[in-house]
Amino acid sequence: MSAELARLDAAQAKADAIALQVADHDGSDAPRLLVAVIDPVTQTRLATAFAAYEVEESS
Repeated sequence: MSAELARLDAAQAKADAIALQVADHDGSDAPRLLVAVIDPVTQTRLATAFAAYEVEESS
C-alpha cells in the first residue's frame, strides 16, 4: 500500500468516526448544523452528518 493510500484510509476512518460522534439528527424540527469533514490535501469531502443544537432562551 502506498503512503498516500494509507493516509487516505486513515483520514477516511477518522472522518467516519467524527461523523458518527456528532450525528444526532432525530428528525425533529430542532435547529441543526451540517457538519462536513474535508481532506485539506485533496479537497474531498470524506463524511457529513447533521448535529442538532439548542438555543437558550434569553430572559
